[in-house]
Amino acid sequence: MSEALALIAHDLKNALGGLESELAQLIDEPTPVLAQRAHIHCTDLRRQFIQFLTLYGAERDGLRVMSEDECPHDLLEALTRIWYLKLQAEDSPIRIELVPHPDTPPFWYFDRRLVQLALDAAIHNAIRFANREVKVQVRAVDGWLVWTVHDDGAGLGATDPGRHHATGLGTALAEAVAHAHRNGARVGSTSLTSSPERGTLFTLMLP
Repeated sequence: MSEALALIAHDLKNALGGLESELAQLIDEPTPVLAQRAHIHCTDLRRQFIQFLTLYGAERDGLRVMSEDECPHDLLEALTRIWYLKLQAEDSPIRIELVPHPDTPPFWYFDRRLVQLALDAAIHNAIRFANREVKVQVRAVDGWLVWTVHDDGAGLGATDPGRHHATGLGTALAEAVAHAHRNGARVGSTSLTSSPERGTLFTLMLP
């Protein structure tokens, strides 16, 4: 894990350099388009930095889970709304949809902050590979709280369409968050599989 964190830190340093260049360009050419682009990259960098600090803390001291009685639907609705507005601001062709499910429980015990970080990372990765849409859902299955993020991209093994290859930060974070949630002998888990329909399906299961 230490080697992976070192690589992630290096990528964050490079991202800061890119943001610095954008801000320098903005000084010479102060346009709304450049300002919006720099702001989006700044928020992305902040998200990655929070994920990095969370993983660093998990490696050093372990993740401290503070589970409370939360509404899973409310969390997913708030996160979907944030991404909807962000995609609109970027004029992205990708749309995000919260798919209702009759088995969504009204409440569940989990750490809202950590789960939101994990799902935010999963949605970010899904949007990178999606063609048109990303669907998110939460439901209860056999005593587990199951969150899913489904993109309609090319599926597992597809070439990363971004300018830089993914560091695996989001995946490592989601796994750490899942494993930190325990209930007796049961431990949370994540999976990433090719969907029978199309694209890739990310699953986060909490006991």
